[in-house]
Amino acid sequence: MQDIGCPLVADSKQRFQFEKLLSELSAKFINVSAERVDSQIKWGLQQIVELLGIDRSGLGQVSADRKQIVVTHSYELPGIPPSAGFLLDSRFPYFAKMVYQGVVIRLPDELPLEASREREYCAQTGLRSNVTIPLVVMGSVVGEIGFTSFRSDRKLPDDLIPRPRMIGDIFTNALARKRADEELRVNEQSLKQARVDLRQLTSKLIYSQEEERARIAREMHDDWTQRLALLGIDAAKLLSQLESNDVALPLVVAMQDKVKVLAEDVHALSRQLHPSIINDLGLTEALRSECASFANREGIDIDYSPANVPMKLLKDVALCIYRVAQESLRNVAKHSAVNSASVMLVADESELRLRIEDCGIGFDPKDIRSQPGLGLSSMKE
Repeated sequence: MQDIGCPLVADSKQRFQFEKLLSELSAKFINVSAERVDSQIKWGLQQIVELLGIDRSGLGQVSADRKQIVVTHSYELPGIPPSAGFLLDSRFPYFAKMVYQGVVIRLPDELPLEASREREYCAQTGLRSNVTIPLVVMGSVVGEIGFTSFRSDRKLPDDLIPRPRMIGDIFTNALARKRADEELRVNEQSLKQARVDLRQLTSKLIYSQEEERARIAREMHDDWTQRLALLGIDAAKLLSQLESNDVALPLVVAMQDKVKVLAEDVHALSRQLHPSIINDLGLTEALRSECASFANREGIDIDYSPANVPMKLLKDVALCIYRVAQESLRNVAKHSAVNSASVMLVADESELRLRIEDCGIGFDPKDIRSQPGLGLSSMKE
């Protein structure tokens, strides 16, 4: 729910909490069974309610004939009316029309005079604020996710909108997989198309996450590092005004060192979120930099061997290879118990091959499939 006027901006704590929730939901839903999809979606809606301090959160889906929007899942605090089962088209025609058009809707502030049913509902139930975000896949609206407060006016900042939309995408993806599983039991001729659809949905989710990572990385690089640099300059000015015997001198020197380390950490985190070096220097040098950074950070020697890799690669291909290498190196540090590993990147006329190898303790892929997590599953996608 938003006031018409100055847009609200989320603080860093809210952004971090949403990033944490987004990662947790991604891990939970990557391997969730069809039987547990509904309960996991309700759990996810509950986490959103608690995170935002609101009263209700609901997920709606467009019917197969695209003639109705039905609220299929909701979580609400005790004493709050549920939204599950609402047929939005017949009950709230103006509201449904905006959803079909892909417009983010805020109630009751942005309701026009002709939205009489929506106004009546807000008045009768005491609804103080609501924001509903349409969910779009391949250019078509497939549903919506909404956040409602009755007891207080809770506003969702504009720059947080992409994050709950991505959570809605995760739910939509899980429901699509559930429907595909159910259809498979009836007719396995549709299996191939279902897999294509799932690939498209998963690709969209990964693309959305990369876009959000890039935005955060730019903000960290352009804003945070500049502010830290200015703080370092101020510390240097203060240091120059102190006498050698001033008792504050060691404190200022220590503060200056801490600011420098913090600026380096922010820069490193920004690079991990989005490797802009790929665009500037290409995949070969980006992986060289990542291997060096990993070796310095983890104390594990990396033998990096690139060969015949073209400077210009498709952006998605280069980023995909980089992310797979990045995740593989994390697994080396986390699981292998080694002090060295090798990374090989080789191209020929038809293939680009990445090989990450260590002589560690190893694992059984069959055991890993049943474990929650994004590592191997995200690399496979």
